[in-house]
Amino acid sequence: MLGHKIVFSYCRTSKEGLPCRSIKNCWYEHIDIASFIEKNYTEEEQSIIFAPPRDKVTSLLTLIEEAKARAIR
Repeated sequence: MLGHKIVFSYCRTSKEGLPCRSIKNCWYEHIDIASFIEKNYTEEEQSIIFAPPRDKVTSLLTLIEEAKARAIR
């Protein structure tokens, strides 16, 4: 996703402490990434990791609502 070489530890923690959803695509040639994911993350964590991204409109609306809520406080 970043377009250049990065360390594995970055990929494992880039999504709020969980791996980036592209980790399998980036690391499959270097390690047995499927086994690593299976051994180190619960099924619930895996469903979060590999959940499809929200569409842009939904993301923007969520950010707007969060900003409104902060402004009211």
